[in-house]
Amino acid sequence: MTKANWIVGLLALVFFTHAQYQGWSLFEREASAQTARVAGGGGRAFHK
Repeated sequence: MTKANWIVGLLALVFFTHAQYQGWSLFEREASAQTARVAGGGGRAFHK
């Protein structure tokens, strides 16, 4: 079972690395939502 987890993890890492190399943006929707939220919140005070 542990060996299978290693193989699945390595395959996921290889797929993610290949996708980044090809220019696929796997998290584009989340990243654009974050920038829109930051840009829209200019009137709020900074919160630590």
